[in-house]
Amino acid sequence: MSYVLVGLIAVVSGLILCFGGRTIFRIILSVWGAFVGFTLGGSLVSSFTGEPPFTTVLGWVVSVLVALLFAGLAYGFYVLAVVIAIGSIGYSLGAGLGIALGATGTVVLVIGILAALLLAGAALATNLPDILLTILTALTGAAAIVAGLMLVVGVAEPSDLTETSLREFVVAQPLWWTALYVVIAVAGMVVQHRAGRGDSMRNFWPGR
Repeated sequence: MSYVLVGLIAVVSGLILCFGGRTIFRIILSVWGAFVGFTLGGSLVSSFTGEPPFTTVLGWVVSVLVALLFAGLAYGFYVLAVVIAIGSIGYSLGAGLGIALGATGTVVLVIGILAALLLAGAALATNLPDILLTILTALTGAAAIVAGLMLVVGVAEPSDLTETSLREFVVAQPLWWTALYVVIAVAGMVVQHRAGRGDSMRNFWPGR
């Protein structure tokens, strides 16, 4: 049952990120920050207790608290919102690239962190062009949706998602899961493109 709940959270977060994108970006970043915090909290408890993520009361409590903290920081502070959300996307891209190139362990971690810093820095410096933001949010949101569905139907476990990036995990599955991911991602890009308003995402934060 806990796997189903985690999967549903991932699906809802992914739907908002994939199809909402920049149109409601401040809320999107807060929700994504909560998802990142939730996953991080579960992983931290798992690393200390040796138990699988989200299988203990402590794991759930810490996950919820970290999720609320990250959501609050993302909603209140533009810079932190970008670092949490765009940085997590950068880490996913970097780690996926490292794994594709044959890297393992610490090397994958370092590549992911460097990619996160570079992408977050670029977002802060340039306000992140709309097209790039649309593509990144659609791809990451679609990956979260598919990974969440896999948790719901029992094809995957939360521990699978802590060992690699969402996209890397999804594309390593049977072809029809990857095809579903591509279809959802493209649909997300189309919806976001049609709903775009041309504003910089910085405009969504009062007192920026």
